[in-house]
This record gives sequence, structure tokens and C-alpha cells, in this order.
Amino acid sequence: MIGVYSYAVHSSFEMFALYHGTSVGITIPEGVCVAIYCIEFVFTVALLYGAHMKLMEYVKAYYYFAITTTVAAILIQLIDFAAASTSHLGLYMVFETMPLMLAGACIQLYLIILIRSLLKKMEVSGPQGYENQLQQIVYDGKVETNGVYDSTVVPVEL
Repeated sequence: MIGVYSYAVHSSFEMFALYHGTSVGITIPEGVCVAIYCIEFVFTVALLYGAHMKLMEYVKAYYYFAITTTVAAILIQLIDFAAASTSHLGLYMVFETMPLMLAGACIQLYLIILIRSLLKKMEVSGPQGYENQLQQIVYDGKVETNGVYDSTVVPVEL
């Protein structure tokens, strides 16, 4: 849907391409905009599948993709800001797109931090590990590595 929206905005209203809050000051063919969003969709599906099935390779692939695209988007935007700041109209464009770029960068950085945290948890607990956080609050006793309570735990009905 985002790719179709990008295609419609780009071709109908002659706006610049936007990706992660980064606007590109040159005209980009519609096919490239759609291809970029389709590639991101494929990597997002890989992230969801990898996180659900606890496959570290898929999650790492998305992690590296997210870092690469975020750094590239920020660098392109900074170069575009530097080129646009020489004219009065370009300076207006800088102030108009700066909040959008900062919001997109913050969201992407937050996502990268969450994925890194997920990768660290997967490395520590292994692919079959399960962490019951409620159990850690309610019961301070020892739990076996397979998630089974020790024999002294008696269920309490409320």
C-alpha cells in the first residue's frame, strides 16, 4: 500500500520521493520508488517471520538492512540540506522537511534498538527459550531451564 501511495503521490502531484522521512530533491522514476518500498516490505515480512519462528538469520538480515537504509537516508538528507541551503526557497524546504526527517530517523533508531534487544535475548535464551515475566514477579524460586517450576510450587486458586 505504501508503494502504491508513493507512486500516486510522485506521479500525480510531482512531489519528491519520501523514504523514512527523507525527501530526495531530485526527480526519481516511479518504478524506483515502488521497488524501494517493495524491498522494504520483503525485509519486514522476513523480520516478522524470523521473530515469530525465532530464526536469528532473518532477524539479523533485517537488522543490517535497517541500519544500512537509515544511515543512507540520513546521509542523503544531509547532502540534500547542504545543497538546498544556498537558496532562499531551498532554505524553506529545509525547515519544512526537517521535522519529518527527524521523526522518521527517531522511529527508525527506536526500531533498530528494539531489534538489537530482540537479537540479544535470542542469543542468551537460545531459539527454544521462553521467558515468563509474570512468573518472575510472582514466584522468586528456582525455575528449571525448560520453564518448569520446582516441586515445591503449589498452585493457588483465587
